[in-house]
This record gives sequence, structure tokens and C-alpha cells, in this order.
Amino acid sequence: MVESALAASNEQLERVYASPLWATACHTVQSIVPDPHNYTHLALVGIALFFIIRIAVSFARGSGADYFTMDKVRRQAVATKRTFTPRELCEFNGKDESTPVYLAIRGIVYDVSKSRHMYGPQGPYCNFAGRDASRGLALSAFDESVLTDLDAPIDPLEELEKSEQAALDEWIEFFGGKYTPIGTLVEPLVESKKDQ
Repeated sequence: MVESALAASNEQLERVYASPLWATACHTVQSIVPDPHNYTHLALVGIALFFIIRIAVSFARGSGADYFTMDKVRRQAVATKRTFTPRELCEFNGKDESTPVYLAIRGIVYDVSKSRHMYGPQGPYCNFAGRDASRGLALSAFDESVLTDLDAPIDPLEELEKSEQAALDEWIEFFGGKYTPIGTLVEPLVESKKDQ
């Protein structure tokens, strides 16, 4: 049985070696190897082939074209399932270097600590750190006037125009592909609920 498998394997190898593609590949490698400068070219070609094959395989498996889709982002599992009220989320605003930086978009809280330079106190998006950034991202407005009061209900974003909604969807795709979701944003506790 082993001998027949080896014989079949040898036959396949002989067919590969006899193919014109193999001859072309061997000729190409032989022309590159004698010149040391061509090693760089050979490495670059190898890297390019690796990525081309990787992309082709992912498309063949059906996972290449829809890598970043809204459905995939919406189904993305939240790692710890921790809930944050707006006031609790505000504690993770990046001002304390020992704490992570979080922000929320449409109810999902993301850990953006790896981009502290963008969301920390000196960053261009610092107003969004520790807050619900949904409205600001949808409107492409980065000032504090777009932020909801910490004790107010979560912004339902109902009156967004289609273009603003599309902009927010793009941001959600971006965050879903780059940052880890670590929890969800929930309504602030009302005093009467706290007493019960």
C-alpha cells in the first residue's frame, strides 16, 4: 500500500517536472541566483506571491470579499460583555495614563488605548475619549457641543440624515476592524431606580 502511494506520488512529481511551467520557473530562478543583487528581487517576488496566493485562497473559501462588512461588525462579539453608563465610561478618558482609553459608538464600547495619541488628552479626538462619540462622528464635528450630557439618556440618533448615517456606518466599520469591543453603553441610572 505504501509502495503504491509512493509510486503515485513519484508519477505526480514527474508530471510537474515535465511541465513547461516548471521549466520556466527553474529558468527564472537560475537567472536570478548568479547575481547577488537579484536576491532582493527574488525575496520581493516571493512575498508578493505569498500575498497573492493568500488572497486567492481567502476568496476561494468565500471570506475575502466581505472581510469588512457592516453585518460582520454588528455580529462582532463583545469580549467581556461589561456594561457602562455614560458616567462610568467617562472615567476612561485617557487623562490617567494608568487606565485604558474607551469610547462608544452606537452602544458598543471600544478600547482605543493603542491610539492614545489620537484619543488621549492631546489628541485630535480627545473630546470623544470616555464618551459616546456617535453623533460627533456622524456629523464630522469634534467639539464638545456634539456630546450628550452624562446624565441624559443615550442619544437615539433618530434625526440623522442619510449622508450622516452613512458616515457613521463607515466609522463603525473602521472601529470594528481596528479596535476591540469591550462592552456596551447602557442608559444612566435614574435616581428612582437606584433606590429600589
